[in-house]
Amino acid sequence: MLKGTVNIPGQNPGTPTNDNAAAGDVGEYIVSTVAANTVALTTTVTANVTSISLTPGDWDISGQVNYTPAASTSITTLAQGNSVNTGALPGLDAFSQFSSDAFVPGANILAFPFMPTRRSLASTTTVFLVANATFTVAALAAGGTIRARRVR
Repeated sequence: MLKGTVNIPGQNPGTPTNDNAAAGDVGEYIVSTVAANTVALTTTVTANVTSISLTPGDWDISGQVNYTPAASTSITTLAQGNSVNTGALPGLDAFSQFSSDAFVPGANILAFPFMPTRRSLASTTTVFLVANATFTVAALAAGGTIRARRVR
């Protein structure tokens, strides 16, 4: 128990400083980030952007993919999420998707997050940040961040 805290049944005091929870403890935080133009995408093909390795336990996973199009790239769909299968979009509620008529955003970074997803893991598992895009004319690259917090 921390000095000066009251022990209330069912509650655990937080840390009084800016340190990290130890591996295996509730609050453990794991993150991986890669630059927005790191992974060249192929239209309609799901690509791994980056990954993290999570030990057994209950995790909340969130993140975002940052897309970098060439100046003339025409985009219709962008999908991103976290997956335990390499090169595959996950099931519903573990990814987000943007769809529209074809548009040309220019050479501007487009950032699309996905909502936190619970993953209850029985063994050490690699979780991938994945991206899938439908585009034409020119190139599109991706980067982004995947993060996980142990919740119990």
